[in-house]
Amino acid sequence: MHTLTSKRVGKFSRDFGFEGTESEKFERYVAANYLFPYVRDDIDSIERSVLGGGNDEGVDIAAVVINNRVVFEPEEIDELIAGQGANSAKVIFIQAKTSESFDSKLIAKFLHGVEAVTKYAVKANTVTLPPRLVDLAILIDRIAENGDKFADSRIPLEIYYVTTSPNDGQNAQAELQVTEALERIRQFGVYSEGFKLRTHGHEKLAAKQKERHGPQNVQFNFEKRQTIPATDRVSEAYIGLISATEIMKLLKDEFGEARAGIFDDNVRLDLGPHNPVNSRIMGTLRSNEREHFPFLNNGLTIIATELRGNGDRFFISGYQIVNGGQTSHQLIRWSETDEVKNASHLLSNLWIPVKIVSSNDPDVRTSVSIATNLQTAIGSTDIQASSQIAKNVEEYFGQSGSDGLRYERQSRGAALDFARTRVVTTPELNRAVAATLFGESSRAIGSPKDFEVEGSFVWGEYPVETYYYAAWIIYRIDRYFARTPESTTLKAAKYHIAMMVSALVNPGIVSIFESSDLDASKALKNPKKLSFRISDKAFSEKIEAAIASAIALAAEQFSQVLAEGRSLRKDDVRSRRSQEALLERVKTASKP
Repeated sequence: MHTLTSKRVGKFSRDFGFEGTESEKFERYVAANYLFPYVRDDIDSIERSVLGGGNDEGVDIAAVVINNRVVFEPEEIDELIAGQGANSAKVIFIQAKTSESFDSKLIAKFLHGVEAVTKYAVKANTVTLPPRLVDLAILIDRIAENGDKFADSRIPLEIYYVTTSPNDGQNAQAELQVTEALERIRQFGVYSEGFKLRTHGHEKLAAKQKERHGPQNVQFNFEKRQTIPATDRVSEAYIGLISATEIMKLLKDEFGEARAGIFDDNVRLDLGPHNPVNSRIMGTLRSNEREHFPFLNNGLTIIATELRGNGDRFFISGYQIVNGGQTSHQLIRWSETDEVKNASHLLSNLWIPVKIVSSNDPDVRTSVSIATNLQTAIGSTDIQASSQIAKNVEEYFGQSGSDGLRYERQSRGAALDFARTRVVTTPELNRAVAATLFGESSRAIGSPKDFEVEGSFVWGEYPVETYYYAAWIIYRIDRYFARTPESTTLKAAKYHIAMMVSALVNPGIVSIFESSDLDASKALKNPKKLSFRISDKAFSEKIEAAIASAIALAAEQFSQVLAEGRSLRKDDVRSRRSQEALLERVKTASKP
């Protein structure tokens, strides 16, 4: 592996708490960087996007993105597109190799995997795939079924082959077995025309990592501007006109690709080229009225963390386009037409209205976001986290050492400075407590919002170690899934498994599971004959053994669904009947 990339992967793995082989860490590093706009450092989403292990058909990482959110179940697609007139979809396939070269045979194998998933999606059961690729094909099929609800008539596709090579792999792309594989994928007619294989070496991988923090030190010229007076909390602000040539520097990276993440704070998604408003924008750009664009378009509003000027030359970092997303996307599309490629002066002669505000004050940035219909409400979990018991739990977690867990009681705008696999949020802790201390695993899966109401039973005057016990069981189950990819087909039943583990290591807790919430709360305030001491090595080892047993019992319970060759989904496991059946299996397994 390239030396600098190796060091970056090592730091990333330590920061996130990822373990495994060099290849496994590299896959998670690539997934976190390339899918960052959609997973935003969420541990579960990163790990669910990584398909490596076993027979993955050469596809290491895959994601289906609906309305800028990564989805894992067909029902999630239905929920996101319900009631919306225009929706966006995208499918991303990635192969991640630590090699410092491009191997056309491996690239062709990877593309064959993409082809196989696509073939399954359009002609189900004509190919045999491992469960996690079947899950992916089913998602693609669901998008195709709802084609009339998406802005694009075909599904946008991104394909990346990522290595640590010093070159860009163009020679490998030209190999016949690679071009033929791409052509076979195109012939399905599922994906948008013009998709291509992107071969990335360590330079483009490094650029992707930088995008996680927003574009840095992007240079552009801003000749036609007027200064807006600064304030105590706004360091610089300007309003004026910027040529489309210079705007492209803000919208596209040095490799000619649209910059990731610069529209995250924009209230509207890209509504696609056929949206009526976007059609009018494109109509203006391609007409003799182009010179009137500044009068017909409101332009862009940009918020930056840093803006430095030297005459007409500016450098901007950490910026977001909070207004003007549709204009931006249409400008990108127009710039890629043959009309513009053959006449570059069209860009330099087009002027775009722009307002740029630079501030490091999060309140100022939020105020501008609110002005574009974005606002952050105080959630019910924020109120829960303000309680004294939550403060006590936070303190207890903080005393667990470097190999322990941390409770992120308050939102800091950034994650705790601790391995992120070991950081627990209030919603996560709510579900963990409900499943492991109250046996309410079906509600933890299907109705987690139930636990966020004021006075919820999950936040009582229980010993602080019970909260740590609940979080630890979930953490260890997640680590089990991470190191045994074949078990991830059961991931939708995670909270059932947590309930079972708790019952296996603390048989006396079953009576609490079977009592009312009120009686259970009373019992947990002064628990007797129950152990919650994770610091006890023997007890911790007992939990590890119980996880393997619970996984096996869950596989038996859901064997009929698993026999379909796919992973469990929320709808397969969310019922109380499943919870009760699994608890009965535990009781039977615990009998001498």
